[in-house]
Amino acid sequence: MSSQKSVKTDAPPFVSSEVPLYYQLGTILREKIQSGALAPGDQLPTEADLVVDYGVSRITVRQALKSLSDDKLISREAGRGTFVTGPPALTHSFRMDTSLADLTSMEKATTVQLVDLSKVVATAADAAVFGVDPGSPLTQCTRLRLHRGEPFSYIVNRVPQKIAEHLQRQDWEQGLILNAIEERLGLRLRLADQNVRASLADGTLARLLETRIGAPLLLVDRVVSAESGPAVERVHTYYRSDVYSLSGCLPQDRAGSA
Repeated sequence: MSSQKSVKTDAPPFVSSEVPLYYQLGTILREKIQSGALAPGDQLPTEADLVVDYGVSRITVRQALKSLSDDKLISREAGRGTFVTGPPALTHSFRMDTSLADLTSMEKATTVQLVDLSKVVATAADAAVFGVDPGSPLTQCTRLRLHRGEPFSYIVNRVPQKIAEHLQRQDWEQGLILNAIEERLGLRLRLADQNVRASLADGTLARLLETRIGAPLLLVDRVVSAESGPAVERVHTYYRSDVYSLSGCLPQDRAGSA
């Protein structure tokens, strides 16, 4: 009997008819593992159950499971079934109401790998942030941040030239930029603004962060300023969402409404 006859006709549709079904199914199962909905040691549904639950062919299910097995997220045991082996070892939760002290602490607890250090010109957005003219010289540094040798974020720092001239290459290589700016320029820094949105890994980010093309990322756009004066640093950081999360607290207002 063809496996197609067991397909559940009222299974929910996938997001896109243009993206291979095995990739979409693999992504769904991967997210369940990475979020903890499926914990290490848990048994996955059988191939037959996945066929019915998602309305796909057995071949599609097998391709999806193979992608998870290749990434060492599951193991398939003959005669027993398929089991979760666990998400990536590195997990880090970052509070949205964090302080610069928290950022500095993370800098000290991790290591960085310098990718590139070069001169660029300010875009209109950079100019608005730094209070300079578009086209003004900036220093841009791209780095990978690693924990126990595993990359979990890709960082793009931009600083005005008057700040960059006080920094040395070893400051970028060691990753302690906030400390260096405070100590070299005698400034007291504060976290001015932070914006978080979803992003996807392109070919370059997938290679550097050791993830898949199209994998979900968290993009944090952070602007750091001194207590007085314009911004001293603009940072775009792409975090692997499978090993990095954001947390926060929503207090109840006096009226009792959320």
